[in-house]
Amino acid sequence: MKYEHNFPKNQSGKSNSTAEVVEDSESFPFTWERLIPKQIPNDPASQKLFDIHMRRYETAARYVKGKRVLDIACGTGYGSQMLASAGARSVVGVDICPTTVEYAKKHYPETNVEFVCADAEQFKWHEQFDVVVSFETIEHVPHPGKFLERLHSLLLPQGDLLLSVPLGETRHIDCYHLHAFSYEDIFALLDKAGFLVNQYRCDDWCLTRADLLRWRQLYPAARPSLYEQFFTCRGWQLLYDFFFRGVINVPELAVAAQINISTGEVRRAPTHLE
Repeated sequence: MKYEHNFPKNQSGKSNSTAEVVEDSESFPFTWERLIPKQIPNDPASQKLFDIHMRRYETAARYVKGKRVLDIACGTGYGSQMLASAGARSVVGVDICPTTVEYAKKHYPETNVEFVCADAEQFKWHEQFDVVVSFETIEHVPHPGKFLERLHSLLLPQGDLLLSVPLGETRHIDCYHLHAFSYEDIFALLDKAGFLVNQYRCDDWCLTRADLLRWRQLYPAARPSLYEQFFTCRGWQLLYDFFFRGVINVPELAVAAQINISTGEVRRAPTHLE
């Protein structure tokens, strides 16, 4: 059996759940794919997920002072605003969802931040960036290698890439994920695209049985159908994790990389990313 996603998908491969379709941006609903700082549900898993996202942007903020920054797959824009407030010369936030981009424009109208609706794999800009930020994106795009090559083309030779991705099989938890990655997969993809990893860290995130039950109530559009539950790998993996494991651990890898311009000298091993 294969993982089967019966959700309508947009051109980037990311599904559009009904939870993401809104009429009024003031009531834009929270989903784990579209975080809204003031609307985080009061449950431990959502809070920890948001804390991890905030920590990533706090890390990125140390790289951006006086720099031109691309935040690709920026979501609702709070992270782009954080980078602008940290002293970035300019920030371009890119997301494929028009409603999300309109929300970001309305709620984060800083003069040095521009929000653009575009497909991450096809995005082009009139100049290169000093810093490219791409958090929780690569698992959504149809062609991860081509996506990294696109980021390579958008980054100046001495620039920094800050990227994060969940590790292990997550497609049964998150119907929007198209790929499962290991450390080795990500490092190999970055190397092939011409990047050199300087630092990395792993943030742990987990879902208990209680969290899974709560999330079924919070995000009904992401529930598997009866067919998915009993006749696909996604459904059976969810049942196995729920009844036998009781907890789902999702390590979240964050890396800081640069374009590899090595001239043959021995490079030091990556260090811990604070």
